[in-house]
Amino acid sequence: MQWIGAVIVLTVTTWAGFDMASRFKKRPGHIRQWKNALQMIEAEMVYGQSSLLEVCENLSTHLPKPINKFFEGILNENGVWDDFYSLWSKQLKKHWSLNALSKNEYEILMQFGRTLGQHDLEQQQKQIQLTIHHLDRELHDALEVGDQYQKMAKGMGILSGLLVIILIM
Repeated sequence: MQWIGAVIVLTVTTWAGFDMASRFKKRPGHIRQWKNALQMIEAEMVYGQSSLLEVCENLSTHLPKPINKFFEGILNENGVWDDFYSLWSKQLKKHWSLNALSKNEYEILMQFGRTLGQHDLEQQQKQIQLTIHHLDRELHDALEVGDQYQKMAKGMGILSGLLVIILIM
């Protein structure tokens, strides 16, 4: 019976370590998706003269998962579009668990949501470029430490399981 428990403990901790490692692996891709979304927002708003509603419709159909679910959530929201920031922040909080992003990216996107639709096109374009610049910095950091933390998370999952087994037996 003890061996079955030991195998279960080792399996769960190993799975947790590999799950954490997969989040480190997915993070650069998710940052790239957000950068792509911001570039699409810029193109639609500045060059296409589209409204926020039209931009969200286009993004929900053209972007891959999980980011398209964020824009679908904005479209499906029954709230008033007068306060776009509250809608943005509500959907960002709701869909954040689907992303492999860190708290820094969350703050960057919340700040961007605060300014979206609040300025003229020239100022809006500057805000988009600033947000893309911040995400570039985060992407660089994610690529730099990603491999190191992936290996560490896998190892920690296995080793913590072995430690628990040794302490229990």
